[in-house]
Amino acid sequence: MGGRIMMTNGVAISVNTAQRLYWFGRYVQRAETLLRELVNSYDYVIDRDMDDGRKLYANLGVEIQYSNALDFLKQGIYGDHGASIELIITWARENAIETRHLLDERGFSTLNKIFNHIVSGRDSAVSPTILEEMIDDFALILGIFSSELGRPKAYHFIRLGQQIERFDLILRLYDGIDLVNAELESMNVTARRLNRQYQPLKITSSDIPKAIEAVNGVISRVIQVNGCVEYTVEASQLQG
Repeated sequence: MGGRIMMTNGVAISVNTAQRLYWFGRYVQRAETLLRELVNSYDYVIDRDMDDGRKLYANLGVEIQYSNALDFLKQGIYGDHGASIELIITWARENAIETRHLLDERGFSTLNKIFNHIVSGRDSAVSPTILEEMIDDFALILGIFSSELGRPKAYHFIRLGQQIERFDLILRLYDGIDLVNAELESMNVTARRLNRQYQPLKITSSDIPKAIEAVNGVISRVIQVNGCVEYTVEASQLQG
């Protein structure tokens, strides 16, 4: 078994659990953001730029093919690629199941509702209305797990995952360092709450790939490998 990491309120959780909470936060944020981008791009694909969806996914390093606007939505949800909403939700749910004892009941049940809806709708048409309903559900989940009121410190790992995922996607999708200043500050605050020895990350280069690499390395700086804590990142946690 892996070592343990001490939380700031004196409660210890396993490093594996910390990693799963972190990735749960990332995947939920990723699903919500990409659903919004899908809906926005659909509006362009349907009557302005047929290639807009391909451009969107190219920013994520994914090549996507579709025949029309509704097929674009279908490929976004169920396509055979690492940015499919179905796959991202599956990853989120796997991490949620493993940390079920720490999660809010409403958030967990809402994620299950989304997952079941996705699975049952595989052979059905995908409409913008369905996506907008899922966006609302994910907004609810994010709101629940982003709130500090009455929440255990373990929730900071979820929040850190959300913040890092937003940072990552803003850079990938919009190619703008200037857009992430607020995200960077709030991310550093969360990381410091989890590890008082954490030194704030500063982005001094306009090199987008280097910035993405730096922000994705924050979790390894928060959960340190030292004489007291041993941890390994499981392969299943490195998806995407």
